[in-house]
Amino acid sequence: MIIMGRKVIVCNLKKSFFPVIPYYMDKNKILNRARGVRANYKPALISSAASFMIILILLDPVTYVQSALTGLILFGTKVAPALFPFFFFTGILTRLGAAESVGKIMRRPLAALYNVPGCGGYVWGMSILSGYPVGAKLVRELYDGGEIDSRQAVAITSFTSTSGPLFIVGTVAASMFNCARMGYILLAIHFAAALINGFFYRGRKGEGISTRVKPIRMRISSALSESMKSAITSSLTVGGFVVIFGMAADALYNTGIISALATPLSRIMPGGSLTLAEGTLIGLVEVTRGAAYMAQAGADMQAVLPCLSFILAFGGFSIILQSLSFISSCKVSAKKFLSMKCSQSVTAALIATLVALLS
Repeated sequence: MIIMGRKVIVCNLKKSFFPVIPYYMDKNKILNRARGVRANYKPALISSAASFMIILILLDPVTYVQSALTGLILFGTKVAPALFPFFFFTGILTRLGAAESVGKIMRRPLAALYNVPGCGGYVWGMSILSGYPVGAKLVRELYDGGEIDSRQAVAITSFTSTSGPLFIVGTVAASMFNCARMGYILLAIHFAAALINGFFYRGRKGEGISTRVKPIRMRISSALSESMKSAITSSLTVGGFVVIFGMAADALYNTGIISALATPLSRIMPGGSLTLAEGTLIGLVEVTRGAAYMAQAGADMQAVLPCLSFILAFGGFSIILQSLSFISSCKVSAKKFLSMKCSQSVTAALIATLVALLS
């Protein structure tokens, strides 16, 4: 309102001022645009990484064809023979109701510790015997069968995403480091970190422990057929991730990216070891190659143990994506699963550091 002498002129500020505000000052439009940017950066990032790999393969086909062949040999001689039988036989057990039987025995302990049904004990037992990504596959089968809901899938996944004794003791400790005793120490640290990790994601007491949907049981013929199909598909999926992420690890090392990132990281490594830093970064991409690289470090057990425990618990992005290919249908988000693996790997490294100091 403006007073000019005896006249009063009323200005409708609402109509005259606000329409001239540019559209980009609108709060809702700003938020929508921000959400759009967040939604689009992931495809752009993946597309950039894929384009980067294609260019490298075209520039140096011999190196990367050999890298792919190395991954295929690793999968065919080490991974597939160990995983395929477990995929098949655990599939049969799950479809015939073994999880429900084990669940009756484990119901009270797991309800008290992790607020999950007893069938979580079945997943944990199979996971520690067979290793990645069997635990994730069984969680999906229990979810698809109606024995757990999405919240329970998250809680069970938090303590059943583990490697197995065949890989840790046999492949890593005995074959790579020539020290089976080290393997049993790594195995104990690995399982302890997983069990501790479960407490961080257990939810509220008594939340959703009872089964909401009646479990589905199959006839024996259907269970055999479905288990075989699932085992073949799952094994090939795992093999694809092993090959592709092995190539990605080689690409990052050959282009000098690993070395550039390892230089600052080496400052917090035991003894300032650049080799351990490089091995840790490679292990974050593909754990088998990272462990093999660390074996070349020549450092003592106290230096290697925390770094090795860290990458074994994390599993590498290859294992993470393998697991997500199973549990994403259980409404377990990638962000949630990644936070689980980070907390598990940090817990493992802290336990390993304590063990190394006391030994």
